[in-house]
Amino acid sequence: MKKSILLSLFFLFQGIAFSQTSETLEKTAFWGVALGLRFQRFQDQLVTQVRYNGPQFYLMINKEKFKANTLRNFALEGTIGSLKSDEFEQGKPLSRYLQPSVDSYWNEITYSYLFKIKEGERSEFYLGPSVSNVISLRISPRWDNSQINYEFTGNLQAEARYRRQFELFGKPMIGNFGVKLPIVGYITRPSFSGVPDFLDQEQDFVSSLFVETSVSWLGNFPRIQFDNFVEFPIASGNKIQVIYNWEYYSFQVPGKVQTAAHTIGINFLMRTK
Repeated sequence: MKKSILLSLFFLFQGIAFSQTSETLEKTAFWGVALGLRFQRFQDQLVTQVRYNGPQFYLMINKEKFKANTLRNFALEGTIGSLKSDEFEQGKPLSRYLQPSVDSYWNEITYSYLFKIKEGERSEFYLGPSVSNVISLRISPRWDNSQINYEFTGNLQAEARYRRQFELFGKPMIGNFGVKLPIVGYITRPSFSGVPDFLDQEQDFVSSLFVETSVSWLGNFPRIQFDNFVEFPIASGNKIQVIYNWEYYSFQVPGKVQTAAHTIGINFLMRTK
């Protein structure tokens, strides 16, 4: 009788351990905080022909959730800093008329829902939709009526990810290569930049921000993003990612604006389940 009870308890605990292990492998979630630098370069021909560039402080809060055949990711990213012009140097023609630096603020909120399309022995390929909201704000007092310049965008994107397991110095690592391409979106740009009499007494400032709006897609808003990182585990099931992201976009209404940015940083992720 005692042997039967012991055997039953043994198989019961084995079943519980197996189910917990299976659940752990098939369902995990992480909260992360990333710090780094974002090196941005932009030119807005609506205001000036000069290019501005420089590093900015970068912060990201994100959540990753893995299930058997899906990967969900939420990310809140932001940067703040000043961008400078290489043209603003003593002795250069017209340098005294140029704005030496621009205060720049950038923020993006992204949510991705990806499906596992293909799985190999050491690799996984995901594909699915992604939605994002981007606010890019630049303040330059010397631009007079164009001193507040911005892009507000809402986008539906197609996202793909390739994840590959490998070893480095005997430690398990994962490499991630991701790309996002816009499908359709909504963008608003300032209607008053470069126009001397932009003030409308019958319209408040907030509503005037959304006068110049456009529906955007890959043809007229070619925003391309590459999200890459190398990931390795640390104690208690947590992990660290060394990230490198690259982004470029261009938009033509009401004047052409171009932005490119490289982002490097370290993301500390804590396992939640």
